[in-house]
Amino acid sequence: MTDAELDSICGTWPGVTRSIKWEVDLVYSVANKMFAVLCTLGMERGRLSFKVDPERFLELTDQPGISPAPYMARAFWVTLANPTQFGRAKMQEFLHRSYELVVEKLPKKAQGKLGEKPVAVVKAVKVPAKKVVAAGKVPAKKTVGVAKVPVKKLPAKKAVSIKR
Repeated sequence: MTDAELDSICGTWPGVTRSIKWEVDLVYSVANKMFAVLCTLGMERGRLSFKVDPERFLELTDQPGISPAPYMARAFWVTLANPTQFGRAKMQEFLHRSYELVVEKLPKKAQGKLGEKPVAVVKAVKVPAKKVVAAGKVPAKKTVGVAKVPVKKLPAKKAVSIKR
């Protein structure tokens, strides 16, 4: 995969920047967080690394041509020795998921600046006090959703004298 091909895939996504790091790697980032790295020179030329879901990391690294990315495997990055073996559609899917993983970790304000829809946050549902009291979990005067647990008192430790 060339830098032009990679640029045509992910260069137009909101907030994406590209830069050269470590003198040989073309890095694609969103909000200064990397999501794809293409080696452009040397023996590793053409290798593409990107972030994957933690659940898919082992599945993907078991496939031929995909290995854990050096120095970044602990952060669930993989390296493709020959990215063209997967085809353009599959590469676009991998790279867009990597982009999404990085965007999901950004603060909501930064996500809003990108023009991307912020990740939905599940709100806690308040349970009416009557239902909680009826269940016998919390007395009516206590705050709803907070249960007091009785603390067991442990027997006092007896002093042990050591005779010499």
